[in-house]
Amino acid sequence: MAQIRELVELPMRLPNLHKLPKGILLHGPPGSGKKMIATAVAVETGAFFFRIAWDDIRFNLTRKSEINLFEEAEKNAPSIIFIHEFYNSYTQENIVSELLTLLNGLKSRDRILVIGAAHCPDTVHPKLRTGIFDREIGIDALDEAG
Repeated sequence: MAQIRELVELPMRLPNLHKLPKGILLHGPPGSGKKMIATAVAVETGAFFFRIAWDDIRFNLTRKSEINLFEEAEKNAPSIIFIHEFYNSYTQENIVSELLTLLNGLKSRDRILVIGAAHCPDTVHPKLRTGIFDREIGIDALDEAG
């Protein structure tokens, strides 16, 4: 949580003093709270929160609704786009290229954070790991106190 606060909360609250990363990949076992962390960060920072499943992007990226998501995120910046359920490492290159083009084409890119969630970072396409997620944070399984 300290890493997330440093990487997200400070840059969103004090954008002139801290730089927001392009993206953060949260990875950990099912039930470790990745989705809850992303939601909590949006609430704490007052950022607009957009959630989409990876399969929705992977199979429907050309649909207008997914493209509108990025436009809405830009209009409502600061925003967090949460992409969850990275379960399959097989992804067509054209989908990866299209997603990178959409994200890099955002004019308010410095006020939009992409948070991804995966069980294992190896399930995320290597170009997405380097092109979107410049930070990776491992989330351990919760114990009883957690």
